[in-house]
Amino acid sequence: MAALSVGTASAAGTIAGTTIQNTASASFQDPANTANTISSTSNTVNTVVLPKPGFDIVFTGGTADGGTQNDITTTTVQVTGAVPGQRVVTSYSVVNNGNVALTVALTADATGANAGQTVQYFLDANGDGVADNATPLTSVTLNPDDPATTGTDEGIVKIVQVVTLPTDPAQINVNSIFGASPEGVVTGTQGADPLVTPGNGYANGSANYEDGKAVDTDRQFVRIRVFAPNLDNLPNAGPSNPVDSAGNPITDPSKVPPITNVDVPTETTGKTGDNTPVVTTPGYRNPTTPAGDPTTGGTPITPNVAGDAQIAYPTADTNNNPDVVTFTNNLVNRSGATDTVQLFPALANGTVDPAFTFNAATGVFTNTTTGVSIRFLDPITGAPIAVSTDPNNPTVAQYPTVSIPTGKTAVYRTEVTFPDPDDSNPVAAVTVLVGADSLKDADVTSNSTTTDIILPPAMQFGDATAALGTVPTPTPVQTVNPNGATGGVSSPDGGGATGDRTAVFSMDVVNNGQYNDSYTLVGSVTLIDATTNAATVVPVRYYAPDGTILPRVSNDANSPDYNKFITPVLAPGTEYKPYAVIQTVPNTATGDYLVSQTATANYSTIVLTDNNDIVRVSANGSVNVAKFVAKAGVAAATNPANGIDNPAGYTATGANGAQPGANISYRIIGKNTYNSAVTGFFLRDTVPANTTFASVALNPVPTRTIYRVNGGAWSVTAPAAGLAAGTVIDVALDADANNQPDSLAAGASLSADFVVTVK
Repeated sequence: MAALSVGTASAAGTIAGTTIQNTASASFQDPANTANTISSTSNTVNTVVLPKPGFDIVFTGGTADGGTQNDITTTTVQVTGAVPGQRVVTSYSVVNNGNVALTVALTADATGANAGQTVQYFLDANGDGVADNATPLTSVTLNPDDPATTGTDEGIVKIVQVVTLPTDPAQINVNSIFGASPEGVVTGTQGADPLVTPGNGYANGSANYEDGKAVDTDRQFVRIRVFAPNLDNLPNAGPSNPVDSAGNPITDPSKVPPITNVDVPTETTGKTGDNTPVVTTPGYRNPTTPAGDPTTGGTPITPNVAGDAQIAYPTADTNNNPDVVTFTNNLVNRSGATDTVQLFPALANGTVDPAFTFNAATGVFTNTTTGVSIRFLDPITGAPIAVSTDPNNPTVAQYPTVSIPTGKTAVYRTEVTFPDPDDSNPVAAVTVLVGADSLKDADVTSNSTTTDIILPPAMQFGDATAALGTVPTPTPVQTVNPNGATGGVSSPDGGGATGDRTAVFSMDVVNNGQYNDSYTLVGSVTLIDATTNAATVVPVRYYAPDGTILPRVSNDANSPDYNKFITPVLAPGTEYKPYAVIQTVPNTATGDYLVSQTATANYSTIVLTDNNDIVRVSANGSVNVAKFVAKAGVAAATNPANGIDNPAGYTATGANGAQPGANISYRIIGKNTYNSAVTGFFLRDTVPANTTFASVALNPVPTRTIYRVNGGAWSVTAPAAGLAAGTVIDVALDADANNQPDSLAAGASLSADFVVTVK
C-alpha cells in the first residue's frame, strides 16, 4: 500500500469487541387523557463489533513500498559504500490497519542478497533511527488505533532493521550485494463462530501477510552495495593535490621531487669511445640524499607511469655497508570517499609477500633470505609511517597506514636497503612490488600495486677464460726478447734470438651488473735497463679483438689520459675481451716483471685491478772476446775485432814484430752483450809457442785479482814468469774475496794485459 504519513494508521473503525447497544421506544397520546403523551421502551438489543484485521509494514518517512521495492535489484532504497562489518540501519513502521490487536511475527526476506550477512530487528519507539535496546525482536504486538483518542496513534510500532555485513573476505567483496526486507505474518486465531471465538479476525491457523496480499508481494527492500576501492598506486609523476600520510595537504613542493632530467646508463650497447655511457632521461633524485645511498648526489630514478614501475641506477661505493635507495611513490584515491590504506611488499597476486617479516615498532619489513629491508616513510617528517590503531577502521590495520581524501594523491617514500654488491660476482635486480590495500574491504590483498626496481652494478676484470667471466687463478706469462722486433696482438710467446719484444695478454671485462656500462682500461709495467739499472715505465696499450687499438680517453700525447683506453658499451651479462699489449724496451734486464692493470667502470665507478700478469724477459746476447797486440802509433777504435774497439796503441790485425828476448804485449778484452750479468766470468790465454810467460794483469787493476794455471785452484798469487809455452793461464775479478770469479754485468767489459817473452 502507499506509505502512511508518519504516526498515522488507517484504522478500520470501532475497536473489535465493542458492544453496540440499541433500545427502541414508542410515543403516543394517552387514550384516557389525550393531553398526556405516553412512551413505551423496547427491550435492549446488543451487537458486538467483530474484528476486521489488517496490517502493513512500511518505510518510516514516506518512501512508498511495494512495486519496485519488492525486489532487491530494483528497490530505490539503496545504501552505497558499505564496508565489512558495517551495521546498515533502516527505519520501518509496523502499522495496524484494522480494529483488533495483532501479533506480527517478523522475519527477514533476503532474496537476492549474498550470503554472510545477518539481519535483526529492534524496537525504535521514538523513531530516531537508533535501536532502543540490544534485544532483537521476533514479533511485535499492534494495538488498534482508538478512534476515541486524538493526537495519539496506538496502531503503529516503529522498528529498525539492522543488516550487519560479513567481514570474511570469502563472503564480501566489491561485487557483493546485501540487503533485506522485513516480512510480517499474522497467524489467524478466529474460531468457527466469530461471536463465540472472534480471535484476531483471521481464520484459525491461517498465515496472513501485509496488506492482505499474497506472500512476497508487498516488500520494502533496502539494497546495500559494498564500497569499491579505486586506488592507483604509481611511480612518482609530479602529482596534483598531494597529501602526506595523514591526508594533510603538502604545501612545501620540495617534499615532492619534481620530474627533471637525469643521466642514466642506458646508452646503446656496442657504442665505442664513450666513457660517459649515459642518456639524459626524465626522472628525479630525492630531495635529500639518504644515508647509505651509494651515488654521489643521490641515485637517479626514472619513472615509467605507463608501465607502473620506476627504475633506480645506483653507482658503486667504496665501503661494504648495505646500500640504500629511496623511491617516491604516489597513491591516488578516486573512490569518491576518504580511504584508509595499508602498504606492504606484495606478491603478484596482491597478497602480502611472506618472505618479509614486519616489525611494527620499527616499521621495517625484512627479507632474511635476500637481506633486503623496506620502510615506508612520510614525505614531510621522513619518519616511518605508523600502523593505524583507529577503532573506526572497518578492518584492523596490520601494516603502515595512509589516509587519502577522495581525489587526492598520497605521497610516500619507499626506502629499500639491500646488501652492498661485492662488485664482481653477478648480481640480480632488487625488485619491490608495493601493495596498497584499502581497509574498507575485508581482505588483505592489494587493490593496486606498483613496482620499484633497483639495478645494482657489478663487473669482473682479469685474464680471459673460455667461459663467461674471469677467475683469479691464471697467472699468464709472456716471454719476450727485448732486443727483438716489434710485434702486434698476434705476437707469439717466446724469447731467445728469434723472439720479439712484444708481450700480449688476452684480458676480459665482464658486465655482471644490471645496466649498460663502458670501462676505462689503463696499465703499465716498470722495466729495468740491463746496463744502467734505470727504471722505465712502459704503458699497456689495449686493442680490440680485431687488432685495432681501442679509443683513448685523450688523443693528446702529453695528457695523463693518453694511455687510458675505453671499451665499447657492454650490456648486462656480456663480456669484452681486449688485448693488453706491452712493447718492452731494448736492453731490458732479464727477469719477471709484473704488469699492473686497472679497469674502471665509467658509470658505476667500480675499480678492479689485475696485477698477476708477468712479462718474462729472456736472456739474449753473447760474450764477445777480442785480442789485440801492442803496436805503436795505432789510434783507438781504428782496428776493432768481434765488436770490440781496439785500445790506443794496440792492433787486431796490423803487422808486428819482436826479436828474441823481447816481450810481446797482448790486451785481451771480454765484453758481456747479454741483457743480464754472466756469472763466473774469467779471461784465459795460452802461452804461445816459442815464448815463455812473462806476466798477466787486469786492466785497470782491481782491488782483488785471482789467477789459475792449467785449471788448478784459484789463487791471489800471480803466476811466476818463465812458464813454458802451452801453459794455460786464467785471470778473474774477485771483489767478494771468495776465490771464485765474479759476475760480469750486462754491457760490462773485462780487460787483461798478457805479456810473453820471445825465446
